[in-house]
Amino acid sequence: MTEQGASAEITGNQIYMPDELLRFIQRDTYSLLIKGFAGTGKTTLALTILRALESNNNFFYISTRISPKQLFQYYPWLDRFIALPKDNTGEGSSEHGLTPAFEDARLDEPESLFERITNQLMDIKSPIIIIDSWDAIASFMDKEARLNNERVLQTWRERAGAKLIFISEHPADTTLDFLVDGIVELKQSYYDSVKVREIFMVKLRGVRIDRPSYIYTLENSVFRSFAPYKPLTFQLAGKKPLSSGKLAVTANYVKSGYSVLDGALGGGLPKKGVVLLELDSHVSTAVAMAFLGRLVSNFLSSGNPVLFQPFDWVDPQAIMNYMSPYLQANKKGLFKILWTGKVKGLADNVIVPLQKQHDDFSLAAVTAIKQKHPGKFLLNVMGTDIMQKSYRSPKDVRDGMEQLMSAARTSDLSIAVISRSQKDMLEYLSEVSDIHLRFLMINDTLFLQSLVPASTLYSVVFDEPDGHNINLEPIV
Repeated sequence: MTEQGASAEITGNQIYMPDELLRFIQRDTYSLLIKGFAGTGKTTLALTILRALESNNNFFYISTRISPKQLFQYYPWLDRFIALPKDNTGEGSSEHGLTPAFEDARLDEPESLFERITNQLMDIKSPIIIIDSWDAIASFMDKEARLNNERVLQTWRERAGAKLIFISEHPADTTLDFLVDGIVELKQSYYDSVKVREIFMVKLRGVRIDRPSYIYTLENSVFRSFAPYKPLTFQLAGKKPLSSGKLAVTANYVKSGYSVLDGALGGGLPKKGVVLLELDSHVSTAVAMAFLGRLVSNFLSSGNPVLFQPFDWVDPQAIMNYMSPYLQANKKGLFKILWTGKVKGLADNVIVPLQKQHDDFSLAAVTAIKQKHPGKFLLNVMGTDIMQKSYRSPKDVRDGMEQLMSAARTSDLSIAVISRSQKDMLEYLSEVSDIHLRFLMINDTLFLQSLVPASTLYSVVFDEPDGHNINLEPIV
């Protein structure tokens, strides 16, 4: 996925960071201060900036906290990115502590270290210098000496056309703030007991800051931020069919098609189970469609039927438009929509319940499909719209929900899709479901979270240009 204004693709590997920060770091020369408490990912961001700039040799990384050898252990992708020096055999050096681009400064005196930094600025054309962290050096200087040295570094940085990045673990320290060209601060907080990381663009001189903060993850030891959710980017139909996988089934689980989610759920979606898929406020129906598309496609491509009971007042024609990228032409007849009225042109895909089935039409549709496809797995996607259309009083609705659950338990896997605004139905379904998933918004960013069983947050990432193929990125 490459979202305009939020990411960049670098040398075959996709690097995602805020557009404002990306434009800032691509300037010829600047000084950048990365602030944040311990564990927020400052080193990861600095190394990711190196990768984004494709700077695999013209840089000087000063580490005052851990050795360069440890850096390569914690960030294994550095081995593939950094141009290591050759030993006598012509092979890359395995002793990462000897890599000249990384300086182990844990035991160095500030004066000698400061001298080496200025030498780099004077001797190398347009280098990138990262000081991780500046606090360890500045703490040994008195206030006057520190201010003087910081001004000297800024002057030499500008003359050399260099990029100078300071890392600080003391966000409250504002000594450098007025000197540097850019400041970003990394923070972490908790949302319903789940950790959320957020980067704030405090100052980026010369760059307009359209969005002051983004949520990010440190998955795979790489900094990655996420673009805000934009419902208008969704399209009703893709221009080309998406590739289908085979349905993976174990003794107790049906694979969802998302490996990270299956891991969080203990193996996948439970056989004969009911999964509650809750849509938070302002989350489009298209999100649920796209999320379910991969599972629907896997069911159909393996010759297994799917029953779709509409939700969010989406009619059969719109459902077919949404799902068309996931429906193979020779398997399209296995996809059925339960609807209370006839629809022109969709006779092969629409099931219209008989009048005498008014009280149990969902169960009747499930039973009919099971009888027609013996030995096959039936995926039952349930919406509550049909209940609301057919029943009036709260008691009738609850009775209808119980009948819907009878159909769910008869199916091989059922997924109930409901919006948070339908509180009474949501409360009932949350009591009887085996798994509870929720699409939610945090800082205008779309996430999926498993409430039962509890899991971390997963950012929902859509491929372009059609926006149908979903990927889940864990927030760690």
